[in-house]
Amino acid sequence: MELGCENQIINIKYSSIIDNARLDAYVRACDKALLGRNGQKKPVLFPTIKQENYIPDELHLMLRISDVLMECFFNDLFKRKEFEQQIKSQIEQTMKTIKVHFEFFKSKSHGGNWDWTSLMGPDKKKVLQYFPVSDFISERRGKDIEKLWYDFYELYLVLRKPILTNSEINDFKVKVKQWIYLFCCPNQGQINSSSQIPGLYRKEDIMPYMHVFSKHIPEFLQNLKEKNLSLWLFSTSSIEKKNHNQVQLFFGGTTMGGGIKEKSVVHNIMEFENRQLYYLINNTPQEIQM
Repeated sequence: MELGCENQIINIKYSSIIDNARLDAYVRACDKALLGRNGQKKPVLFPTIKQENYIPDELHLMLRISDVLMECFFNDLFKRKEFEQQIKSQIEQTMKTIKVHFEFFKSKSHGGNWDWTSLMGPDKKKVLQYFPVSDFISERRGKDIEKLWYDFYELYLVLRKPILTNSEINDFKVKVKQWIYLFCCPNQGQINSSSQIPGLYRKEDIMPYMHVFSKHIPEFLQNLKEKNLSLWLFSTSSIEKKNHNQVQLFFGGTTMGGGIKEKSVVHNIMEFENRQLYYLINNTPQEIQM
């Protein structure tokens, strides 16, 4: 059997007694191997767009990374026996003092595990900036996590600047590397000794958004600066805000889970707007006059 990829040929020898399922899996593995040559694991998603013209969205960088920071923090607290009786209410009250509506609840879709209110962007910024992490996790670990949150917020503000100097971009590059290192800093000192300083989180906890944030954002900032542009200009925050306002205005709900009706909330919004456009273009009266 021969597999071809552009000008490359792979010859496969196999036993005639091999079953079809195993043979199919073998062929797929070889196909992936072909695509994996020259460091390219998968074909380009949009080949007509040059790679240097891809731009990450700063809003979703903030939203998704803050989700991970909060999840890691809460997972530390869930392990404590006093969480349900004491810590839970303390966190909810602390959130209230910084004017953020927040509650813990048992999730039916996650086997009864603890879940929490999904926060919008402005509330997440408040939490990153003002929530006193060290009040709930003591000693150096609490201070390091608090620093992790606040430093991320400060770095995010840099992304929001309409104009950046070369010095600011270089400073961002240094600080964001320090930030990601603090996130997954390994244990220091002798294991199981009083002098050991435990690290914060595992490398496995790093998500793709964090990789982009620490490894690629400085390059994007520099490339955009050379074109007299900034990352802030390409934010999708206005689109997200428009969508949120539409949902609240027309349906009084959110798009989480796609809505509770047969058709998703987004589908209903688009249907409504299409009708409005049709009426406008065709001069259809808004009311029937008798």
